Amino acid sequence: MSMLNRFRKPGGFHQLLALIEGCEPEKQKNLLSLIGNEDPGWAHLVKLKALSFERIMKWPIEILMEISPHVPEKIQIAALCKMTDPSKEKWFKSIIGLKQKEIRQSCTEAQPLPSEQQAATIKIVQIVRELEEKGLIKLSQIDPSLQLDKRLAA
Repeated sequence: MSMLNRFRKPGGFHQLLALIEGCEPEKQKNLLSLIGNEDPGWAHLVKLKALSFERIMKWPIEILMEISPHVPEKIQIAALCKMTDPSKEKWFKSIIGLKQKEIRQSCTEAQPLPSEQQAATIKIVQIVRELEEKGLIKLSQIDPSLQLDKRLAA
């Protein structure tokens, strides 16, 4: 039986994206390879439409300011430890008020495991998807390439 058959139903493409986005990079690569073996077109489309932490960090600071209040401090701290210095500073600028100072201080003291850092970045991607579902952010306006064709979204 085809692996993709379970995703070729209404809402299935969203489920496939959630599955891919919720995996660590090595597993993502393996899943995309399996998808590509079955349907290269879908594999390409998933690559184009999948949201990643790296992609989020390329968005304008104003968008990050809408996201950061919804991310628990512990998740932010673990993710910050994985970021490069320019990305860290960009994220810190998205945090308003005293919370920025608290998170900055905690980040200098924290030493999360690589697995915790990876889990934190995946959680941020999931939070962004939840914000989109609730209508709090519109990914199609932030990054038009993320917009899904109505036939796939159904």
